[in-house]
Amino acid sequence: MTESEEQTQVAARAAADAEAQLQILRECLMAHELTHFRTTLLELSSLKLNASQALELQAFELLAKAADLHHSADAILIAAKELQLQAQTAQYPLAQAAALRALHWVQMRLRLHHAALDSLAKAAELYERCALPALAVQTRAARCRVMLSAEMHEELHAFCDDMLSRPETLTPAIHTMLLDYSASSSYYLALENIDRPEAEPHWQACSARREQVLKMSREHKLRSQECLALLNLSIVCATREMPDACRHYLRQLHAQFGYDGYWEPWLHLCELLNQCVEGAPAVAWQALLDYDGWIKSDPLNTSRLREISLMAIRRYGRRWGHLEQALEACMTQVTNEREHKRELTNSLGATLSAVMERPQLLYQNALLAQHGTVLENSLMQRNQELSREVEVRQAAEAALQKAHDELEQKVRERSAELARALQSLMQQEKQLGLSRLVVGMAHELNTPLGNARVAASAITERAAELHQSLKDGALRRSQLDGLLDSVTQGGTLVERAMSQIGELVERFKGLSVNAAQESGGRFDLSERLHFFRTHWEHTMRARAVTMTVTAPDALWMYGYPGTCQIVFQHLLDNCLLHAFAGRSQGLISVAAELVEDAVLIRWQDDGCGIAEEHVASVFDPFYTTQLGQTGMGLGLASVHGMVINLMKGQVSLESTPGQGTCILLRLPLHGDETGCT
Repeated sequence: MTESEEQTQVAARAAADAEAQLQILRECLMAHELTHFRTTLLELSSLKLNASQALELQAFELLAKAADLHHSADAILIAAKELQLQAQTAQYPLAQAAALRALHWVQMRLRLHHAALDSLAKAAELYERCALPALAVQTRAARCRVMLSAEMHEELHAFCDDMLSRPETLTPAIHTMLLDYSASSSYYLALENIDRPEAEPHWQACSARREQVLKMSREHKLRSQECLALLNLSIVCATREMPDACRHYLRQLHAQFGYDGYWEPWLHLCELLNQCVEGAPAVAWQALLDYDGWIKSDPLNTSRLREISLMAIRRYGRRWGHLEQALEACMTQVTNEREHKRELTNSLGATLSAVMERPQLLYQNALLAQHGTVLENSLMQRNQELSREVEVRQAAEAALQKAHDELEQKVRERSAELARALQSLMQQEKQLGLSRLVVGMAHELNTPLGNARVAASAITERAAELHQSLKDGALRRSQLDGLLDSVTQGGTLVERAMSQIGELVERFKGLSVNAAQESGGRFDLSERLHFFRTHWEHTMRARAVTMTVTAPDALWMYGYPGTCQIVFQHLLDNCLLHAFAGRSQGLISVAAELVEDAVLIRWQDDGCGIAEEHVASVFDPFYTTQLGQTGMGLGLASVHGMVINLMKGQVSLESTPGQGTCILLRLPLHGDETGCT
């Protein structure tokens, strides 16, 4: 082995080792987990990395700093944004995804929840493009923490249910995390309706999901999730006034994980809530007030502890007659919410005007401020409801339920009527379409069949003449030559008619294309469009037709290149036969662009256009205003069938008489593809 080859192998092993260690960092669920991989970060910094790996390592170092509250959030935000733009410019998708994850974490610290959700969505899309579906799912699951912090409890519950509906895509760690966040959303939804019947379904959902987390964490030996599940179950049971069940989970927590300073405030809260159920009201009430005062005075305690503490004061204050303290707890919640929104507004105005799109952020700020006002008004309204009579509220709820039931019944009846009417209309449209198909097919077949029938009849007559001449012995050579010429001409006519019939049948079969007719694959649509234009150049030049193609340098997609060629050929034929009929020249403009997860193709001509009364029927088979003259009415019908049935896309048409026609094709970027290659 030469020295050059040995150096190449060493470099390849170093690159593979760096990639393996970077993959470990990518699989971290949360930023704080990176604190356990300090050694990995140091080892990577000492290796010889390529440009993409070096940028990705910088992004993970920023991500680790973002989880550390001692580092300035403003500085990390600016650095993460610059790193993300640098990776995007250099087209390093993995580095860009890591930078977006760091950006999302610092946006969380600044309470920029909408921006954080957007950063995670972009990072997940990048992982999907790099054929890393597990990382894409993991990044989507990280949205749970943002939504919980933003108090989007109903949205969080729906999001978790959606991801849990596809368990085959989830690792055990992500599965348990989604169950845990779903249970948390149910817990806080139940707190919003505490001591109301509406809370019970949320309590049941919360308890069931917490039990699932405990069971799954034990099955897969996820120790940290098991510890958290036991602690959460204790808190849920204490809040639901189930002291025996609460102590059952606390005993398991202490037996398996001992005691930890982090749990102490939560364990103390559980004991207080149990005391409120089992102990003397006066003693329990004073202990609850003392605990709330301690929570308020200690800045290290979380806002969630204070929220549960204030809930308990409201609940037992109403129950034991301490209405003034209960009302004060409600007002404290309103004040906390106001401070939360003021803090968000200050963060937006002071830190992001120079690094983010200012109009968009100001708009989001206004929305969040409006949301805060709505929440504040909601809490004030809830405080007023405490002073109302219970009988009045129950009567209002009964009336609302009755109205709701009546409305649901009317909706069901109306829906049934609409379904029947829609079914009847669809049947009529199906019969009309079938009739049009039969008439069109019959019309197109009649001409070649008539020609074949005439030719066959002529051949039969001349054959009878030949037979009679042979029988009479009066056959002359000139007569034989004439008979043979007639038979040859008749055979040619029959052959031409059969060829027309065969072509028509093949065109008709094109209306029922399916995915089995061509194997899908990745191809560059921009390259194909330019190739087609060159291929058609001779045909268009003969008609003085010019075509322009506007597309990115490369537009890779997953689909059926052969079918695309047939579709474009039909569109060109439609222009030559109809749009430019009777004209000496024409212009066709083709533009392709990427729109979200699809490719949008705009085929525009400056021809004669289509009358308004014909636009709705142009995609129907055999529909043409020139039947038997220039076309069979199958071109646009075949385009519609291929795009809709085979390529799972969309097709639409816009036309103005005298100004031309525009056909829009929307094709999925990934089609039936299971992952990027």
